[in-house]
Amino acid sequence: MKVVVLSRPEAERYTQKSPWVHLSITDPFSRALRPRRACPRKVAALYLQFVDATPEEIENDPQREEIAPFLFGADHAERIVAFLDQHGNAAVDVVVNCEMGVSRSSAVANFVLEYFGLRQAPFAPPHHYPNPYVLEVLREAGSRRCSAKPVA
Repeated sequence: MKVVVLSRPEAERYTQKSPWVHLSITDPFSRALRPRRACPRKVAALYLQFVDATPEEIENDPQREEIAPFLFGADHAERIVAFLDQHGNAAVDVVVNCEMGVSRSSAVANFVLEYFGLRQAPFAPPHHYPNPYVLEVLREAGSRRCSAKPVA
């Protein structure tokens, strides 16, 4: 399994020769459409919408009340973990995209690397700046999921 991070325009044109699953993140107010043509090897996709911000970043924002409902939350994280659990045993790669392919997608991709214990290099500066809040919430959800799984 390999993990790939892309921007939205790159993801719209993405294709590869092996099976893959797609985690696509857009802004809640975006009019971006889902890709019209799909790679025949794309096994499944999860589409999410949340803003690229942390609670601390919006704390003093005059529009805090309007923005807060669109922050990344436990519900988003649970959906991502469930999606990964559903497809994690398959021989598929994971492609993650957000608008720019820099912050939200790299946080989710770094969680995927941790969750599956992959040895791929993490997505980090200077090209990626993972959103720390998204990664923290995902780690909490992953930890809850792992502790809830029955021991074989």
